[in-house]
Amino acid sequence: MRVVSVIAAKGGVGKTTVTANLCIALAASGRPVLAIDLDPQNALRFHLAADLRAGDAAGLVDAERGACSWTQAMQRGHHGVVLLPFGAIDDEAQIDLEGRLAAQPHWLADTLASFRLPDDSFVLLDTPPGPSVYLQQALRVSQLNVVTLLPDAGSFATLPIVERMVDKYCRPRADFIASTHVINQADASRRLNRDVLQTLRDELGPQLLGVVQQDQAVSEALASATTVRHYAPHSQAVDDFAHCADRLLAHFAAAPVAGTHLYR
Repeated sequence: MRVVSVIAAKGGVGKTTVTANLCIALAASGRPVLAIDLDPQNALRFHLAADLRAGDAAGLVDAERGACSWTQAMQRGHHGVVLLPFGAIDDEAQIDLEGRLAAQPHWLADTLASFRLPDDSFVLLDTPPGPSVYLQQALRVSQLNVVTLLPDAGSFATLPIVERMVDKYCRPRADFIASTHVINQADASRRLNRDVLQTLRDELGPQLLGVVQQDQAVSEALASATTVRHYAPHSQAVDDFAHCADRLLAHFAAAPVAGTHLYR
């Protein structure tokens, strides 16, 4: 399987939106896609769940503690994506969960291996912003990272935080391919956006997966409980996410080994 972690050093950059739309773009290209929400905010379901009435259904936290099977925790998502939501959890249970994950550094690797997914499957991991035990779990199995940024000075300043974690958990592994970046909500009408965007382009070079222009259709689709691909199929955002997905596929195609194993 091919494992992709979508990460960000700070919140509010649209990381979950990027995760969901990359899943949809990959599924539209014919790839089997499993989207896993590793963020306790449990927000990926708002973007991907085909039936939001299943909001109280089981999730990752329930399967992890044995209250249901992993299959029962998964949901049908838009455009053929399979969604594994984080699930509902209170603060005490979350602390207990994080303690178990810290004590089992290869929990996610072992769990994914147990799914026995087809070799051409893509697993996309939505992670909480900043350092966390969930991000550690994701980076230990991630073959390609998608770092989500805004074209602002704050995002630029957080790049070293992400790089340190990638250096620690990803780059020493034989199956790691690359750490890439998506610049989200770019607004060409704002000079500061244009200036920071150019700086990021120069800084990132080939590590830039793509730029997603600010598009009102994205928020309108979410408010309508549908996807932007369904809501506005010819919108700029759909084209931008499709381009990012194509670049992601190209990274895997160019890798010496397309990563069907989870290294320990």
